[in-house]
Amino acid sequence: MVAPTTISPDQPSNRLRSQAKLVFGTALAMGLQLGLLQSYLLGRPSAVWISVVTSLVFGAVSLVLWQTVFPRIRLRSRLGRFAVQAAIALIVMTATSFLVVNGALFLSAGKSMFSPYTGGDLSVVIPSASIAWGPYIYFAFPIIPSALLVVVGFNQSWWQMFLLEKREHQARELAATAQLEALRAQINPHFLFNSLNSIVQLISSDPDRAEECVERLAEIFRYLLRSENRSFVTLADELDIVDAYLDIERARFGEKLSFDIMVDDVVRHRFVPTLILQPLIENAVRHGVSQKVGGGRVSIEAALEGDDLQVVIRDTGVGMASDVTHDSTSGVGLRNVHNRLVQLFGAEYAPRIDSHIGTGTAVTLRVPLVSSEIQTSAVVH
Repeated sequence: MVAPTTISPDQPSNRLRSQAKLVFGTALAMGLQLGLLQSYLLGRPSAVWISVVTSLVFGAVSLVLWQTVFPRIRLRSRLGRFAVQAAIALIVMTATSFLVVNGALFLSAGKSMFSPYTGGDLSVVIPSASIAWGPYIYFAFPIIPSALLVVVGFNQSWWQMFLLEKREHQARELAATAQLEALRAQINPHFLFNSLNSIVQLISSDPDRAEECVERLAEIFRYLLRSENRSFVTLADELDIVDAYLDIERARFGEKLSFDIMVDDVVRHRFVPTLILQPLIENAVRHGVSQKVGGGRVSIEAALEGDDLQVVIRDTGVGMASDVTHDSTSGVGLRNVHNRLVQLFGAEYAPRIDSHIGTGTAVTLRVPLVSSEIQTSAVVH
């Protein structure tokens, strides 16, 4: 079973709440900055709350447009959609500004913006102390509103994007892990069927040898059970399972099948995907050596190629046609190996096949250095 994904407590809230926080946070920041500036210039503290309330009203109207109007504009052309949204926004904001200004004038002076001005000229005197403090005031006023705008904007916009990307990445990892396990599980029944078929053919001709093969098959499945939750094992472990499988096949084919292992000791402890060699050995025996009159030889060579582990499985069997060698996804075993390596390490690590009719086949695998992080991420709990 795949380990459950834990979602951060900061996961994105619903759209309305996020948009409301962004809009009203921005409006509050803008209202504070304008209100503090007007209060300083005009000497009227009431300018602060008037400016804040006005900005919040514009914010509320913006939220209504976002929630109810703009989503209904379904034009295919992005430019056309923007033009319609801009036109609607200009009309609505003009009406809002008209209502706000006239409402404020009516509440404070009982008149509208169209009422004639009946007073005289107004002279404004700015004290020298205020002028001296001017640079400090202009320095200080934007700090709190700008900091508020940065924090609110990030948490309600960019942070939401980061969280969504993180969840998307987690979903991709879970899908990849599930696919790898499905591929690995595909090999087991296929392998079991072919092994039992070999043993069945020995029962009548050599019962003692058939019994030995059953014991070797039991060893193989004990290994599979031990590695059930491991997507990676050492190359030495893989070679042990291959040797057990070849014991079963040698009992069936006798002198027609010979086998060599040429593996540097330094690479025996490198990690490889579980059960990555056996399908290729099975292909070499069943579709290569067993089809050739007089049999043949299967060999495994493994050494370092730069930082990668390179493993070559060769056989001196009947070979494959060129159209098959160019399709590394043909056949259950080869397709499974191809898909697992590509899924784990990328397309550049797909198996390479070199085959000639009548002389045999070589399949080359490359496995990069497997870090503990990759091993852990590929384990299914």
